[in-house]
Amino acid sequence: MGNYDLQTILTNVSNIIVPLTAMVLMISFASGIYMIFHALTEMKKFGTVSMGQAQPGELSGPLMQLIIGAVLIYLPTSTDTMMNSIFSTSASIFGSGSINYQNLGTGSTLLGYAGGDSFSQQWASLANTLVLYIQFIGLLSMIKGWFILSKAGGQGAQPGSVARGFTHVIGGVIAMNFIGAVNVISNTIFGT
Repeated sequence: MGNYDLQTILTNVSNIIVPLTAMVLMISFASGIYMIFHALTEMKKFGTVSMGQAQPGELSGPLMQLIIGAVLIYLPTSTDTMMNSIFSTSASIFGSGSINYQNLGTGSTLLGYAGGDSFSQQWASLANTLVLYIQFIGLLSMIKGWFILSKAGGQGAQPGSVARGFTHVIGGVIAMNFIGAVNVISNTIFGT
């Protein structure tokens, strides 16, 4: 057994983030297909209502699930669209058929003092790893927001779930482009 420090452990664990992202995309795709089929079966109830039956409910729930199912199926495209809308950037995690979080920047760019000594390189490596974790958690948060929004339109939805869902989606996009968000805040406060 070796003698490992926190930086080595974080760096080693970060090697599974890209395969985890691929798994999350597959789960998102399957969930999107399920939501679309569920929404269509719920909409079918509206077409088969007879005179003696009670009203089947609101149409907003199935419509919301239909739209969010499509968003989850096309998650890379919808993520890129939101990223372009919020940050006006064409950089993408899902560009060219592979998952690459470094397309949105690395944590070492935030360290203006990073020099050539080994201590500075360790901090740059740790900053890259921490930004990678923030970006992955942002992806998970955005997907969670879509799931919250899919339940918001139906019967028995909790009050405030639409606001909570949009907060997760927007916050997730901001976390995915953490470097861009830090640059926007820095330029706003300190100027360009």
